[in-house]
Amino acid sequence: MFRNHLKVAFRYLLRHKSYTATNLLGLSVGIACCLLLALFVRSEWSFDRFHEKSGRIYRAWLQEHYKGEVFTNTVTPIPLGPVVKEGVPDVAAYCRVAALRPFVRNGATVLSGDVNMVDSNFFDLFDFPFVEGNPRALHAPQAILLTQSAAKRFFGATPPMGKELELRLGEDTVLFTVAGLLKDPPLESSIRFEMLISFAQAPHLWSANTRTSAWSNVAVETYFLLPPGATPEPVQARIASVLNPLVKATYKPGEYNVRLQRLTDIHLDNSLPEGNQPVSDPKYAYILATIGLLVLLIACINFVTLAIGRSATRALEVGVRKVLGAARPQLLAQYWGEALLLTLMAFVLGAGLAAVALKPFSALANRALVPRLDATTLALCGGIIAVIALIAGVYPALVLSRFRPIQVLKGRLQAGGNVGLFRKALITGQFLASIVMIICTVVVGRQLQYLRSKDLGFNREQLVVLPTNQPRLEGNALAARYRVELEKLPFVQQTSVSLYSMAEAGWMSLGYSEEGGRFRSFSFNAVDADFVAAHGVQLVAGRNFSKTNPADSGFVLVNEAFVKAFGLKDPVGAKLPYKYGERILGVVKDFHFESLHTAIGPAVMALRPDSIFRASSDVSYATPPRPRLTVRLGAGDHGAHLAALQAAWKRVAGDQEFAYRFLDEALNSAYEQEGRLGTVVRWASGLSVFIACMGLFGLATLVVVRRTREIGIRKVLGAEVGSIVTLLSKDFVLLVGLAALGGFPLAWWMLSKWLQDFAYRIDIPLWVFGAAAGATIVIALATVCLQTVRAALANPVRSLRSE
Repeated sequence: MFRNHLKVAFRYLLRHKSYTATNLLGLSVGIACCLLLALFVRSEWSFDRFHEKSGRIYRAWLQEHYKGEVFTNTVTPIPLGPVVKEGVPDVAAYCRVAALRPFVRNGATVLSGDVNMVDSNFFDLFDFPFVEGNPRALHAPQAILLTQSAAKRFFGATPPMGKELELRLGEDTVLFTVAGLLKDPPLESSIRFEMLISFAQAPHLWSANTRTSAWSNVAVETYFLLPPGATPEPVQARIASVLNPLVKATYKPGEYNVRLQRLTDIHLDNSLPEGNQPVSDPKYAYILATIGLLVLLIACINFVTLAIGRSATRALEVGVRKVLGAARPQLLAQYWGEALLLTLMAFVLGAGLAAVALKPFSALANRALVPRLDATTLALCGGIIAVIALIAGVYPALVLSRFRPIQVLKGRLQAGGNVGLFRKALITGQFLASIVMIICTVVVGRQLQYLRSKDLGFNREQLVVLPTNQPRLEGNALAARYRVELEKLPFVQQTSVSLYSMAEAGWMSLGYSEEGGRFRSFSFNAVDADFVAAHGVQLVAGRNFSKTNPADSGFVLVNEAFVKAFGLKDPVGAKLPYKYGERILGVVKDFHFESLHTAIGPAVMALRPDSIFRASSDVSYATPPRPRLTVRLGAGDHGAHLAALQAAWKRVAGDQEFAYRFLDEALNSAYEQEGRLGTVVRWASGLSVFIACMGLFGLATLVVVRRTREIGIRKVLGAEVGSIVTLLSKDFVLLVGLAALGGFPLAWWMLSKWLQDFAYRIDIPLWVFGAAAGATIVIALATVCLQTVRAALANPVRSLRSE
């Protein structure tokens, strides 16, 4: 029986090539889109699950209540791990991870590298596979472990084991011996590194007080391993009982809390500050998953509507089968089997399309996605096939198997109003999804264009940022030597040195508590006298720093947001609040020193930061405060200019790595995630419209075939071509119009929620809705007219003779 069903299914699909091709193409494109998006979403959701003990590993994070304010941090004090391990029996082990980027020397080669300083039991918690060596290598204080990519970068093809590397740790140069070679950390890892060294080297970076009893200073990520079956809540309570006596001089009970975050939750939890590595916004994974399912659903709707549309042409087959004794379950199996066969063929074709598109999609996703043939993948593929076959095949099979043989053979077939209504509902839903995606494409694109073109309050063109990667004093000295060389280059128009550039993810934050207990904070940057002019920042009151007036080191520049936040009526000459001794020299117009996700806050710029640092009760930063040079280039060949900058760098910095970023590119990189989303939505909306139009084309073909006699009679009676085309097309246009009315509020709600993430955003333009609906109607009408015009122009004699 199965063989007979399979043979009949093949014959039917081969006989109706247009129907088969339309369904195959639509389904395969939908499946390819779904597979690619599923691959990315799976990568997002599988972070850190490759560790065998991932379900028992938790990262500590701090919640501090200080002077009425609440602060959170995922970077913790250095003594937290040892103190908790000693005082809380429920903690099986701890491991600290400090992310460093020191200079690494191999002979004459000096490069910066991503180094993690970790406790010697690092591999008792985490599973990073070895190529050579073993996990006990970290017990040697002078040992260093390299990843394969780092070994290639520093040693080329030479085997690295036993070789020596020099690392600059703080003020010291430390010699290490390569004692292990690791595979590169997986893409789905929240702990990333090129090299590992022992935490025994911590004295080179932190004082004894910071390492043993400084509970307000944060420096490392701390991970705890809990026993099997343990839950974090009781452990958190015991940690509080251990820490409360140690922090009572600064914090009352309940004001200093250590919480635990499961390792596998880190990557998609943006409710906490970032730690050593950036995290992802989980809503983007959900949005992409929804887009993939929507495109696949649109393809399935095509299948259903085309199958139902062809039901009348298959009625005679159903009648004959029933007369010959076929039961309804047999007919259901036959037609559902056809759907399954077509789905399998489409899946093979779709998987091929996904394989071809994998490389460009990986570039779009900014991640080297690699398909894995495992139980999860097989379950996903099997689920897609089963769901598509079920959705696309069951309802048409029920419709076809319900026909009564007597009515069919007498030519009095009535498919029933419910079938036609259901088909129209499917078409409406299909185009509703397409219209929503078109509207989202336009609005997301306009918001991205707004982010990239908005006036930031400074001139970002032709600016190159060069990090010194040195502590403040050494970095300033290097920058001073480099500026002497830059003055010899005719294309260099202006230069400036500052602790932070405009390309950072925010400047450092300084804070203090007022007498009434209110906590106040502001962003801070140590700059030179050229910073304002080099960036084109506008002064609105007072004056800029002077290169020739040493007294200016006791003054600061503030922005308009600072004046407003602190209620300064006459700011120029006024003393900064709290214990700060500096006075305000000038006020600059507000400019964006953070991304447009964040509103402009109060900011202070000073020539010498030391006294301001000492007066602040809270100092925090996301990136280390190391001097950066900003160079404004003139017109000309940027390639030649960069080569000259690198040559000048080599003269003053020796073998230290030359790194640079164009400021405008660095600023745009802050919106990479939104840009990738915009591209995916744009492609998905195009595919959804394409698939929906294929379905319309197929349905229009069926309508023309079923109404051939009617068209002939109308033409004989004098009907014009235009009236016939209007007659055959108006139902489809009406359905698209209904889809537009339903899609408008849904698109408005979705985009309003998305735009809330931006402090600076566009208003959703009303014309977008009309344009999306109009474009969809035109596309749908053009698709339908390809068939209806041909039918209207056909010779009526032929159609009536065939009847």
